[in-house]
Amino acid sequence: MARVRNPLEPLSSAVKGIVTLLTALMVAGVLGLFVDGSHLRAFGIGDQSACVTDTSTTVGGGDAPEFKPAPGATVELDDAHPSYCTDNPTTAQSLLHTATQVPAFVFSAGALLLVLLLIRGAEREGLYTARTAGRLRRLGWWLAAGSVLAAIAESTAEQSLVHSLSRNADGSTVTGLLSWQIPYMAILTGLGVLSFARVMRVGITMREDLDGTV
Repeated sequence: MARVRNPLEPLSSAVKGIVTLLTALMVAGVLGLFVDGSHLRAFGIGDQSACVTDTSTTVGGGDAPEFKPAPGATVELDDAHPSYCTDNPTTAQSLLHTATQVPAFVFSAGALLLVLLLIRGAEREGLYTARTAGRLRRLGWWLAAGSVLAAIAESTAEQSLVHSLSRNADGSTVTGLLSWQIPYMAILTGLGVLSFARVMRVGITMREDLDGTV
């Protein structure tokens, strides 16, 4: 009898490999922290400086606006956007600096975890089951809604940090709520996954009805 290949390959092996690699890197980082006494640098924690680029402000044309950094901060132009830095960030600025990096990681890690749970559940219970369709639906909502929330949170943290490092009146928390970048690909992918989950549910229901009539 011919062996049936796993229909979830090569996605299954790729996701498991990525999870294994990330776990190994995290363990190595924790061990290195205790062995050499170095400072934890993940997400900017422990950094002696804080920098942020004001992507909501673009320098172009003949009349360039005047950028005024806050006391203790400096400003430079980075690809037509002002970039603010300080070598002595306050506690609030350090937290905001960390907050600009966390949302993207949480979104990516959450998506990877949901994909892993989906694959393991499908391998254990089968592809065409209500529970597999439910896991697929949760993944779709995470991609569509989670990407938007992560983009808003990152933009809000960035503009709050810009406001604390700049004396310009443009940057503020409200600016971050209005100027976030729409994650089109993640939203479209999430909507596609939601549609596929709905199709799966319809197919599962039809199969159950057919099984009941036999």
